[in-house]
Amino acid sequence: KKWEADQKTTLPHVGTIQDFGTCISHKIAIIRKVVYEGKDPRRAADETKHTQRAVDRYLKDFYRVKTCYEHLPDIEFITRTTGLSKHLVEQYVSIIEENEQGSKSA
Repeated sequence: KKWEADQKTTLPHVGTIQDFGTCISHKIAIIRKVVYEGKDPRRAADETKHTQRAVDRYLKDFYRVKTCYEHLPDIEFITRTTGLSKHLVEQYVSIIEENEQGSKSA
């Protein structure tokens, strides 16, 4: 996991290939690539072997979580408001906090 974080890439674990479980999902890798690295969504789709439709859905869900988080940073509130799973909301909030801390210390 440390290597994956350092390299900003995801090794092919069962959970990441099938996009389930507690592994860092392709969703998170796609969010990092598009939102925080500024990559084109089409390129992120190609790099992660996802359809453009899936990438668009991940981005839409992420921005819904981010909007709720900025309004009220409460996991339960965000989960109820978005209808997304608690685990997914926690993953999205984690990446939001990780990147906010990075921009605040810069």
